[in-house]
Amino acid sequence: MTIFICVVSAFFWAGFDITRKLSLKKISSTTLLFLFSLGQCLIFLIWIYFEHFSINIKPYLLPGIILIFIGISSALLFLKAINQSELSLTIPLLSLSPMFSSIFSFIFIDEVLLKTQYLGIFAIVLGTLILYSKDLTAKDFLNSWKVIIKNKSARIMIGVSLMWSITPVLDKICLKYSSINIHGFIQSVGIITFLLFLLIKTTKKEIIKIRNHWKIILFTVLVGVIATILQFFAILNNFVPIMESIKRSVGQLSSVLFGNFFFKEKITKSKIIAILTLSVGIYLIV
Repeated sequence: MTIFICVVSAFFWAGFDITRKLSLKKISSTTLLFLFSLGQCLIFLIWIYFEHFSINIKPYLLPGIILIFIGISSALLFLKAINQSELSLTIPLLSLSPMFSSIFSFIFIDEVLLKTQYLGIFAIVLGTLILYSKDLTAKDFLNSWKVIIKNKSARIMIGVSLMWSITPVLDKICLKYSSINIHGFIQSVGIITFLLFLLIKTTKKEIIKIRNHWKIILFTVLVGVIATILQFFAILNNFVPIMESIKRSVGQLSSVLFGNFFFKEKITKSKIIAILTLSVGIYLIV
């Protein structure tokens, strides 16, 4: 049952990727993140009203604040990346998150990496290079790292992957000192407060866009809220690496299939082989 929650959560996150990209064609990334956070806030507030909540504020405060700032910056960068590039070329780069987590564990808390984890890191790097190789030739493969460096969206998504490698760990720390409902409420309120300063000069034109496209925006918010809540339950009942492995594997496969279906992105041999290689790499690391 616990693995099932991880799988369902992963599919909701994959759906959220699609609806976010669709919504970004209608409104700005800052507005979309604000509305999503507002939706989260309302859901968690209702949850708090109907169910008991608990929080030990002193140990929660520092990881909670760090999580808010990581959440804001990474979310805005993520939205920018998927809006400017193909889903099938950006979402798979999030497979770097488990690799970064393993490396950080080795550097900062002296966790010894197993041989299989080193092999997993190699597979993820290999898969990333294959993903940005136009053709399956030695020349294109060797030049793919140059393509990644020149590709702004790829650079942004690697940065997002780096930030998201620490997010589930911080969530797990916070959930030691708080219930899910109050944790979700605090995080969403923190993000909303910050975004309000960015949206003070929101134009009437943007408000009209929200009115005209409220259906897709509302659907996006609902899918995102459900994905977030399911992930909190998944983290509580599973090891973070297991949850991340399922989430990333489902996400990158969905990015190719859904990217083709909704946005006419090409399905190439390079993408398929890259995703298989990245999935193997994630499996070996976790």
